[in-house]
Amino acid sequence: MTVYYFHFQSGGRLIMDHEGVELRSAADALEVAAKLAAALLDDGEVACDWTRSAFRVEDQHQRRVFRLPMTTVRARENRSRALLN
Repeated sequence: MTVYYFHFQSGGRLIMDHEGVELRSAADALEVAAKLAAALLDDGEVACDWTRSAFRVEDQHQRRVFRLPMTTVRARENRSRALLN
């Protein structure tokens, strides 16, 4: 198992995840990051420039595993909604 940290970056601002989550794989980390991103996008009280925002996911060795742009998550949600309508 690997500990993954989900840091949120919006423009020049970085909110660090100091706790992390122990997961089996990077694929599981991607699923968690996508859920976190979707929750932020759905929260009407969060105001930021989504085009300049992303989750930066690192492992316990501070190696970057991936970066998930918020625009990618928003586009995926829009496609899913279109399919349901």
